[in-house]
Amino acid sequence: MTHQYQERREVPGEASGPGAVAVGSNQGIISTGDAATIDNRTLHLPAEALRAPAEVPAPPGLNNLPAPRSAVFVGRGEDLARLGAAMDGGGAATVVHGLGGMGKSTLALHYAHRHRDRYNPVWWVPAETPDGITLALASLAAHLDPYASLTASASAEGAAWAIAWLQSHEGWLLVLDNAEAPDDLAPVIGPLTTGQHLITSRRATGWHHLARPLGLRTLDPDASTDLLMRIIGEPGGPGGPDDGAALEELAAELGHLPLALTQAAAYIQHTAITPASYLARLRRHPARMFAASATDNHERTVARVWRLTLQAIAARNPLAVDILRTFAWLGPDDVPRELAEALDDDPIAVDEALALLHAYSMITLTPRTFTVHRLVQAVARTPDPADPHRAEETIEEARRRAIGLLGAALPEDPLFNVAGRPRWRALLPHIEALADHVPPARDDEETEAIWLLTSAFLQSEVRLDRAVGFAERSMAASQRLYGPDAPRTLASRSVLASAYRAAGDLERAITLHERNRDDCERVFGAAHEETLMARANLAYAHGLAGDVHLATELHSRNLADCERLLGPDDKLTLVSRNNLASAYREAGELDRAISLHEQSTADYARVFGPGHPETLTARSNLAYTYQLAGDLTRAIPLHEAVLTARESILGPTHPHTDLARELLTNARADTAR
Repeated sequence: MTHQYQERREVPGEASGPGAVAVGSNQGIISTGDAATIDNRTLHLPAEALRAPAEVPAPPGLNNLPAPRSAVFVGRGEDLARLGAAMDGGGAATVVHGLGGMGKSTLALHYAHRHRDRYNPVWWVPAETPDGITLALASLAAHLDPYASLTASASAEGAAWAIAWLQSHEGWLLVLDNAEAPDDLAPVIGPLTTGQHLITSRRATGWHHLARPLGLRTLDPDASTDLLMRIIGEPGGPGGPDDGAALEELAAELGHLPLALTQAAAYIQHTAITPASYLARLRRHPARMFAASATDNHERTVARVWRLTLQAIAARNPLAVDILRTFAWLGPDDVPRELAEALDDDPIAVDEALALLHAYSMITLTPRTFTVHRLVQAVARTPDPADPHRAEETIEEARRRAIGLLGAALPEDPLFNVAGRPRWRALLPHIEALADHVPPARDDEETEAIWLLTSAFLQSEVRLDRAVGFAERSMAASQRLYGPDAPRTLASRSVLASAYRAAGDLERAITLHERNRDDCERVFGAAHEETLMARANLAYAHGLAGDVHLATELHSRNLADCERLLGPDDKLTLVSRNNLASAYREAGELDRAISLHEQSTADYARVFGPGHPETLTARSNLAYTYQLAGDLTRAIPLHEAVLTARESILGPTHPHTDLARELLTNARADTAR
């Protein structure tokens, strides 16, 4: 039943009757048992208005859900099922956590709408601050019993009344949205065990004493494209069938983040541009597009959501923001923690900074690596005058830090340092990401050195397309930075020529090798190690091009010079001897080839060790020469040993392992003939 109250004006300072309170200039609420005075007005309440919270039933279907369920709720069926299972598990509350813009609130809202007939009331609590929680609970009290708000002198008392009501009733659902700190929720969740709590938060950690965690991930590629098409897809319009490939590319560029996808789709629909046009604008003007909103809700943009997160992080730990900006320039996945540890002399300070970023879902942290969402990286490395954390000079400083950290972490001697190869493989995605993010025109001494070493490593891994690309970039940078005759430029040209040669472009390789030989002789002199290396490379290229007699002559002369000038065990001497043996083999002089290959194999094993990749290459060359000479009894066991070693050291799918397997198969086939 709805109770009516009567309003009666009173004379200030004069009691109005039994139980009344004389009020002079009262501002607030005074309860008298059957009346309340509010702002100098006395409200006479019926006696039943003073019921205890336990005696007040909830009106049917009471809820304050802030919006209808989303009409474009896609790709979250599995997450909704996981949430349902967690909520049905009983006991602790459930916290859906993830990066800002991941769709946590949308998932919670969808769950709440789906289960409105199961819970009563269903109450949405903005939980960013303790005051917000208090106000939302006081509002619940007012909706459960209007008189509770009249007899409370402050929202805190209304919230206390609501908590008392929740304690004494079952079957309700509180959705505590966007909770900032677990401790803010403890006073609410702790005493309430008769209903259900669903929490959403950017915070991934600190919930163990309050709630069971449920991490929310980005959408899968198909769901991302579906979301874009549902918002913008009209037959023949933007997002139609002809835009399928552009939508997929756009979804990938946005990292499959729901907020970013929704923001982009709304802009495309509002401005009637194509997805490809939006993508072009995003790449050319990222700061403006991250902040652009095609709706009235300018608070819900990627730039705005993450700016607030960065403000909260920076207030607690500035090093954490430095880490985020720095590693925005590398690859998003499996960033070695030791790179971050190099940023500060205090490892505990780095641990705390990484933990804070992980707590706010800005990174995903493991004992050895961390991962950053690619769109977080894109925002973090994009200058924005409106964002104090993304000033242009700050972004540039972070870029310089990233380059320095990566360069210092690279192992030396990528061709011969076997122990360093696993680290090279771990760092390669970050080198490639840095190359994509830094324009060639901004290459400097540090990036040029990284590109040069990377090309050499990729050649050793037989990843030749990328090897050529890095060598070309190193060459262009070194010529601009140092000039055409600088030792650094000659080294870059040599690596580039070798990359062309390995990729099968022998015409360009020989042209560059000849130029490099001539320049090395002019700059360093005929007896210098760089000149000897340049001659060796040229001779090898001539051999591959089929000019075996010229190759043999050049290799023979170079081996003699290397032995005389560098000694019999120098790395270049060993290479020259192995190359001369291969030239004899290609010329059909198998006896001389076998003799030199046997010596080369023994020397490599003695100098580098029996399991070194270069030793295995020498043994493979010897086995193949035995095979050509018809000595299969020695060829096959040697091929088998090389294959076993390469499978163990390089892995079963490495190109050199595949080659060893092919050579062994061919040798066995020769036996069967």
